[in-house]
Amino acid sequence: MADTDLSTTVLRHVSFEDAGSWDGLLRPTYVDVGVDFPPGPVDADLLVVMGGPVNAEDGDYPYLADEIELIRSRHAAGRPVLGVCLGAQLLALALGGRVVPSSGPMQIGWSPVTLTDAGASGPLRALEGRPVLHWHGDRIELPVGPAAAAAGVQRLAYDDDTPVQAFRSNHALGLQFHPEIVPEHVERWLLGHHTDLVHQGVDVGGLRRQTAEMAPHLVEPSQQMVVEWIRSVGLID
Repeated sequence: MADTDLSTTVLRHVSFEDAGSWDGLLRPTYVDVGVDFPPGPVDADLLVVMGGPVNAEDGDYPYLADEIELIRSRHAAGRPVLGVCLGAQLLALALGGRVVPSSGPMQIGWSPVTLTDAGASGPLRALEGRPVLHWHGDRIELPVGPAAAAAGVQRLAYDDDTPVQAFRSNHALGLQFHPEIVPEHVERWLLGHHTDLVHQGVDVGGLRRQTAEMAPHLVEPSQQMVVEWIRSVGLID
């Protein structure tokens, strides 16, 4: 799939959670949060906020509040934002939603999500029925009320463990799961999130095998979803 002709800034919280299979499409400029963030105004056509191992409102990391404000200001200006995992949680907070602890253990592993009618009629239809990678311990509660309705906030996907797996606004998309993962990156994830795996009793070998089997089949649909969403918010023809 050809790359897109737009400028993209990606906020990266840990080096191994990058744009993955979207990298060649977006050709992003990376900003490493905690190192060179906040960078001042982000004038790129698209802002992408990736995942990370911290709670979205953890006061020990004050730059998370700066990220929320950046997302809020871009959204108010009608500038597209794509959030993945932690990035989706920060987007939800910027829109007036909440992030709360999950009622059970962390959701780690591969399984499909269920699309709502809104999800099935939009870019996420490319992922329908396909297992995706989950790696999170908190969940999103979307904002409600007139402001949320005016912003076009809609739930797009869910599963039995997580009521909001994806959502959108008029020009933003939040994905609680990881459709960007590529198989050659899995060892960096297994090392970087070692503590999660131990605490949750995850079978590392099983997760490695699942990723090797499933991630290659996700690359093209994930790229298709991103391109269709970028088109839907007017960044490309």
